[in-house]
Amino acid sequence: MNTQKSTMHNQSIMGINKYHHSVLKLPRTLSSLETFGFSLSGLLAWLLTAPAVHSALGPWAIFVWLPGTIVGMLLNFQVQALGRHLPDVSGGTPNYTTRLLKPFPWLGCYAALGYFYSWAAFPLSTIILADLITVQLKPLGITFPEMALKIGLTLLVFIMAFSGTRALGILHLCFIIPAVGLLLVFSVQGIGWLAFSPASPGFFPTTWPSFSVLEWAKWFFFVVFATCSCETASSFVADSREPNRTLRFLPLAASFIPIVFLGCSWVLMRLGTTTEPDNIFQTLLTAATPFWGKLAALIVTLWISSSALLAAATAVCNSPRMLYQLALDGYLSPVFAVVSRQGVLQPSLIFSFILSLFFLLWGNISSLVMVSSVGVLVSIIVFHFGLWLRRARSEVRWPWLSLGFCLVETVVLVVGGLAWQWRDFVAGLLVPIIILVADAAIRRSAFPPFHPYWWIQRRALYSTRIKDFVGLQVLVIVVLVCGASVITWVIKNRLDQVPGDGSDNLLAILLMILAFIAVAIACWTTLPQIASIAEAREVAESRFITALDTVSDTVLVLNENGVITQANPAAKSLLGVDANQLYERSLSDFLCQLDDMPANWQNTSERILQMPNGAERIIEITISRRLNHQSLEYIVFLRDISDRKQAEIALRSSESTLRKQATELEQALQNLQRTQAQLIQTEKMSSLGQLVAGVAHEINNPVNFIYGNLTYIDNYTQDLVALIQLYQQIYPNTAPEISKFIAEIELDFLMEDMPKMLSSMTVGTERICEIVLTLRNFSRLDEADIKSVDIHSGIDSTLLILQHRLKTKPGRPGIQVIKEYGDLPELQCYPGQLNQVFMNILSNAIDALDKYNRQRTIAEITEDKSKITICTILKNVNWVAISIKDNGPGMTESTMKRIFDPFFTTKPVGDGTGLGLSISYQIVVDKHKGFLKCISSPNHGAEFLIEIPIILEAEPCQSQYL
Repeated sequence: MNTQKSTMHNQSIMGINKYHHSVLKLPRTLSSLETFGFSLSGLLAWLLTAPAVHSALGPWAIFVWLPGTIVGMLLNFQVQALGRHLPDVSGGTPNYTTRLLKPFPWLGCYAALGYFYSWAAFPLSTIILADLITVQLKPLGITFPEMALKIGLTLLVFIMAFSGTRALGILHLCFIIPAVGLLLVFSVQGIGWLAFSPASPGFFPTTWPSFSVLEWAKWFFFVVFATCSCETASSFVADSREPNRTLRFLPLAASFIPIVFLGCSWVLMRLGTTTEPDNIFQTLLTAATPFWGKLAALIVTLWISSSALLAAATAVCNSPRMLYQLALDGYLSPVFAVVSRQGVLQPSLIFSFILSLFFLLWGNISSLVMVSSVGVLVSIIVFHFGLWLRRARSEVRWPWLSLGFCLVETVVLVVGGLAWQWRDFVAGLLVPIIILVADAAIRRSAFPPFHPYWWIQRRALYSTRIKDFVGLQVLVIVVLVCGASVITWVIKNRLDQVPGDGSDNLLAILLMILAFIAVAIACWTTLPQIASIAEAREVAESRFITALDTVSDTVLVLNENGVITQANPAAKSLLGVDANQLYERSLSDFLCQLDDMPANWQNTSERILQMPNGAERIIEITISRRLNHQSLEYIVFLRDISDRKQAEIALRSSESTLRKQATELEQALQNLQRTQAQLIQTEKMSSLGQLVAGVAHEINNPVNFIYGNLTYIDNYTQDLVALIQLYQQIYPNTAPEISKFIAEIELDFLMEDMPKMLSSMTVGTERICEIVLTLRNFSRLDEADIKSVDIHSGIDSTLLILQHRLKTKPGRPGIQVIKEYGDLPELQCYPGQLNQVFMNILSNAIDALDKYNRQRTIAEITEDKSKITICTILKNVNWVAISIKDNGPGMTESTMKRIFDPFFTTKPVGDGTGLGLSISYQIVVDKHKGFLKCISSPNHGAEFLIEIPIILEAEPCQSQYL
């Protein structure tokens, strides 16, 4: 184990493949709809920054949001272009930055980690939510440790993340409507109220305060943090089953940026005046009350709580993917590249959780936002610099504009950063370096969880110990449901004692949290079962599609309107259109005689297909119906029967043509049966060969060890005997105790018998080695190439495999094998297939003799012993002949005519498949261009004669049997 740890300690990221290839590959489990929720959650960053910006700048805040909006929109379009060029890169913008800055890897890694820790500081959302809950609980007289509440909310989000990527994708779909929907409603309704309501204070402000460039630069930090966070869909391109569709959500998010960041900011600028500028709830409540009225408090509470939970879930999904891709690209420790089958990045999640706890314990929201904004701004600066460096690449848009952004953002970083607390500014610059130092310590540590192999071993152990989660899932549901019921009952009693509308706000928060927990329960209980069912269904569909690819007939899947949704490759040759171009077209477009609706079609019918060259083909249509997700689908088989129809016409007019066609059909059927038989028998014999090879290999190692040491033991024994004899000569008079012990152990006999025993052991191990060699020769069944082999070795190997059937058994004497081998050269052949022929013929001979012996008495068997004679001769310079003959009951003439037919057998049901001799005939005649014949008559045994060329490519000659 220490050696293994040392090896893992120094191995590169690509070395993980040695242990488990899947630790590096994110499974593409997300549908495009599930990635849709991630694409809009970045808009929620406006809630974290807008109240503070507007409180500090007043009406001038809109001029900070305006350039930030432009940068954010262009960033989304640029990231979309990079995502199409790098569809397998996870993490989004920071990991595209490292690809842009390959000449400066340290700078790209530094920028990526700056972006990472700004997302890992998501406790900003849970702090806001915890503060909101605390304010709502005070009127109820309920006190709860704020830090415990913040940690609990943070832990809840991470527990969700450990249930799988799809769980968080489903969560985003559930929460995106109340969170982003209320954001858009606030913008559109607020702008409309300002423009058209008689009670409006005016759309434009009447006075403008003095403008300060320094203040603008200070607060531009916060704006960049918000507007550049709207490209989150790019982080999940590597998870998406449809990467291009996921990337299309980036322009959608870009179109919402001006509506949210400019529209909401304008409403906040005109209506969000409050005496508590740091209180996000109070600021938004003041701005929304004029047009939402009495429902404003409830809606704002619902809005903030859903947005906080959703923003936290997005951060927990996004930040580990940045670490994962950095590890995959070799910038961080390989342990961060470990990923489960469900897409869970456990080590990256744990590291993000530790960093989030650090930020949570820090607790100062303004400092957290400042430190996070420094990381984002540095990352965006380096990103724009990388775009300018790669300006010649086709996926880079507006490179000179990116250079301008880079210069302006650099000035803002220095001027605005120093205008804030210099400690926060410096801390923001140092956090990536601290992470790199921590990563260096992880790389050099021998602690097992810091290396990928430990996680792989834990995963295997976990999967073997817990096979069925049903009991655990039921227990989790019972505990959570009962706990939620108790909490609801306690809070309801408290709410009944409190007058006013405060209880409604608390209920809104509880509704969001309970909905979050409900999704968590579903993801930890129901979702794994659904995922298993979906995975099984995908496997079944994959096998179905694979099977369709091998079918010569055209197979189409139609929806209930007759539109083609799937087609196999054979459709192209029949319809003259590529399979991909068939989709969304109706089958009636090709077969004009068909009704548009498949429900009106006959189960089997014939139609005329008009070919592009004007020719007409007769098509047989067979249709079947099935339900797929509660919708009706039709599977249609199209077979071109034009040739068959023409054959039928010709058959009616000519009896000779009829016979010819019947013969062709029979031959085709026989070829099909032979192909099926060969597949079945080849698979069986291949498995047998693999088993024999494995057993031979396992026996060979210990036998070689024993055999190799017997010589030394013999030498040592002789030396010890010589030593004893020398002692006896020099000291003939020994102590009484020694003399007594010599008598007890019979030393003279021992010294005489031990060399004999060692000699016997040597003979035994040599025999085992011979058996192992024979087994290995027989295991050539899986060899597909032509090789030069000793044919006698193959026969002997086969006899060894069948030795247990040849030996004497209770009530039945053994079967005698007589070998009459000639002097044969090595043959160029398929050795494994010839071994299969010998196995089939010898097995049948043994079966025939066993059946014959059951009909005879012991005296008759003793008088005429069962025997099998194997004879080989060299016929000429090019051909050899092999005869395998038994003295069994023989065969009738009718049986001999059919023995080489597939599936023909004389054995009872269950004792044989009737494939052996058919396969043997194909191997000898078709594969080796030889001859196989059976000579037999009743009560005179059976003889199988094989002639094959010495060189497989030699010219065939006329058979002359023995």
